[in-house]
Amino acid sequence: MEESYMRVGQAPGVDLVRYLIWIAFTVITLGIKNSTANAKGLNDILVIIFFIFGIVTLGLMVRAYLRERGSFIEPRRRFMNSLVNNIGFITLMIVLIVVLRMMISYLQVNGKLPKFQNDDITSSDQKVFMFNIIANVFIVSVQQQLVQTGFFFNYFFRKSSPASAVGGILISGLIAGAIILPGSMLQFFMNSFFGFCFALTYLYTQDEKMPVFIGMISALIGTIII
Repeated sequence: MEESYMRVGQAPGVDLVRYLIWIAFTVITLGIKNSTANAKGLNDILVIIFFIFGIVTLGLMVRAYLRERGSFIEPRRRFMNSLVNNIGFITLMIVLIVVLRMMISYLQVNGKLPKFQNDDITSSDQKVFMFNIIANVFIVSVQQQLVQTGFFFNYFFRKSSPASAVGGILISGLIAGAIILPGSMLQFFMNSFFGFCFALTYLYTQDEKMPVFIGMISALIGTIII
């Protein structure tokens, strides 16, 4: 694991308030998205509301995250450089997450596991599928990664120590399990495990773009195999 670069201090209370705002944006965006589609098709008004709210709040979150990077003493990392330098680890995380998603989907199809209550609605309308792809991959997953890894490790668990790293991974994973609005404990624990993987990826690579990249792939696979 690389050396961790810590953020120049901000008042803990301010950090907590900001973090709660980012969580609220993320949960509301997901809530709107989950209400947008049904078995008959899309609610056009909710689609418009989702994209307006989702894009605006995502823009605010990205802008805030990039601005806060200025309070870190760290080298800038390009996406391709990070990907190439950590290709073995990134590949392992992608394979692990994809295999787990496929196993769970297989068990659900065969009746071994219950279908998650808040999974994307299956519909014969291709517009629903395309909406879920765009919404999950490019808006929801990015917001969730910023909350559970980017902002989380900006504000909390900043010390470069094994105890801080382990604590950060555990709490980040639990947050990841909660902000997807789980309909069951199984869904909570599954997404918490994914969250552990994303947090470990962030700490290993020290680059938020890597868990965002893996999260987008996970969201894509999760949407396709439902």
